[in-house]
Amino acid sequence: MEVANTTPGFGLLLGFRQKAPAAQGYGGYYAECLAQVQEAEALGFQSVWLSEHHCTLDGFLPSPLVAAAAIAARTSRIGIGTGVLALPLHHPLRVAEDAAVVDLLSGGRFLLGVGQGYARREFEAFGVDRRQRPELLEDGIAIIRTAWEQGRSGFQGASRRLPDLPFGPRPERRVPIYVGAVSRPAVERAVRLADGLIVYCGRAGDFAERWRLLRQVLAGRGEQGRRLPFVATGILHLHEDAGRAWREAAPAIAYLEGALARDAGRDGTTAAERPRRGDFLVGAPDEVAEALARLHREVPFDQFAFWGRLPGLTHEQALRSMRLFSSEVAPRVRARARR
Repeated sequence: MEVANTTPGFGLLLGFRQKAPAAQGYGGYYAECLAQVQEAEALGFQSVWLSEHHCTLDGFLPSPLVAAAAIAARTSRIGIGTGVLALPLHHPLRVAEDAAVVDLLSGGRFLLGVGQGYARREFEAFGVDRRQRPELLEDGIAIIRTAWEQGRSGFQGASRRLPDLPFGPRPERRVPIYVGAVSRPAVERAVRLADGLIVYCGRAGDFAERWRLLRQVLAGRGEQGRRLPFVATGILHLHEDAGRAWREAAPAIAYLEGALARDAGRDGTTAAERPRRGDFLVGAPDEVAEALARLHREVPFDQFAFWGRLPGLTHEQALRSMRLFSSEVAPRVRARARR
């Protein structure tokens, strides 16, 4: 998958998670999520991005590369990316192998998005020193690129030393590696190492700050003219009735925002109590299209991907929102971007 930087593209962000306690068996839930991706491809969405978390009560997807392979087998055009895989929790050679297989199975539609991770419980569960996240991420990216480009595993870095052995099969093209980043040090690292930047913000207004930070970092390196692809991922939900859209989405937003705060070590109570409707891209298609077009003028993202199924929504509610976006929102935003 290549992320274009002309008119914006649009995608789905999937975590395969249900609001705890689960309302249905996960076999059926996974089948619905895969069916949604197939419909997204038919509707013209450019991409699907697979998030990752571990040790949760809501089934948050722990194996995005496995899911990516399943999607590759069921689709033929849509781009498939991880958004993002917590690289320090994995052995990078294993990631290089699995990602190469996904790219080969998909016919070159894969993009590897990685980040350093943040949830303390995950590092404890996998026995990884959380303080080593930056060097594990940097060494991991270097190991993956060396394996893909040179077909060898040998590496010596700050956190890992690997013997020089053959690596294969290799991708038949240069697979892009994007980095998820929010803080200044993470963005600086992404600018040095990545082919693109992935940013998650629940509140649409927060993207502007992230965009300004990216431009500041590039300017500080004397790279003001560099166009680093910017993938914005977040929350969006539609219904023909704006009030109903908010009634459907608000409990899920409270759930998401509270869980995100707790995973980051903050008090999730306030975030979960009363999300403000004006902070989120939720409503009827005309108002959301206008808001997203304004956002693109301020933050010229290359792709915008939103949660394909907010926790607690039914399959039918998620499909309705996705169809409305494809038919009524995406064309308006693209038309505005071409002016």
